[in-house]
Amino acid sequence: MDDCMKWAESLIGKPIVAFDRAAAGRNSRVFRARTADGAVHAVKEYAVSPERNGLEIEFSALQFLHANGIERIPRPIACDRVHNLAVYDFIEGAQAGDAPAPNDLDAAVEFVLALDRLSQGNPAWKTSAAEACFAWDEAIGNINARIQRLMRLDQDRPLDQELRAFLERFLAPLFDAIVQWIKECAAREGLSTHSPIGSGERILSPSDFGFHNAIRRPDGEMVFFDFEFFGWDDPAKLIADFLLHPGMTLSDDHRKIFTKRLCAELRRGSSVAKRLPMAYSLFAVKWCAILLNEFIPEHLARRRFAGDSRDEETLLAGQLDKARRMYARIADTYKDFPYGG
Repeated sequence: MDDCMKWAESLIGKPIVAFDRAAAGRNSRVFRARTADGAVHAVKEYAVSPERNGLEIEFSALQFLHANGIERIPRPIACDRVHNLAVYDFIEGAQAGDAPAPNDLDAAVEFVLALDRLSQGNPAWKTSAAEACFAWDEAIGNINARIQRLMRLDQDRPLDQELRAFLERFLAPLFDAIVQWIKECAAREGLSTHSPIGSGERILSPSDFGFHNAIRRPDGEMVFFDFEFFGWDDPAKLIADFLLHPGMTLSDDHRKIFTKRLCAELRRGSSVAKRLPMAYSLFAVKWCAILLNEFIPEHLARRRFAGDSRDEETLLAGQLDKARRMYARIADTYKDFPYGG
């Protein structure tokens, strides 16, 4: 932490008098830095990943969004690419993940609509969101690879054997059934599983959007953060991930309102509404696999870097339980999208 504080001082250009952990993330460390003049900054130390440069994407995305008039996001101040460190405005307030208020839901919808309006102008942003889904076959291949990777893990511990049994007896068969159903639905709707949606139907997406990545200021304003996976994506995927994310507590009414408003107000919302039931069921399986990432050593190491100090058995058992609950949400109902109409 001493080195991180020293690097942050260099970026801020002032001595830091207080430097404390501000949040426990999944992939990074966030600190609250206060300088002698009373200014407060958020200092984010990013985990090194061969898959994606979180610092480069997030800092550039926030610069890009600010330049294009998108509000309710942190202001990027400076970054150190050598030490994987960035400084942002510190957002005072409370985490908004649990029990969002009606105004919070409005803020989330309006934020997505603002991104959609920006997307219409075909702006200069070129890269896709992390694991973007433009065609069903892309998503199916990605999820299959995740499941197969989990199945190839060593089976040394009882928990590993429980994982293997869950994958073989429950998740993989459900995935196969949903893939077959999607192919049937796509054929009925005249959609292709291998042809990507057109550029005019894509949206600039945070890719990990929701109240789990939001802070409610004391005045009630909602600020959204975490843009490490930002880029172009299918709005149906954005909505499905919001509905499914295990880091939020949403009522069914909240989910219905969010879905109804966006399908009505997004560009080509009727097209999004057609894809959404399929996206919801397919990405529920993906969320099951994501919840099981901690069984993979490098993902577990990333959690440790971010500050999760629970013993390994407790952590893994908890993640397996979450995956089972996610599976139960759609196992018998995946053909009946619960938030439409």
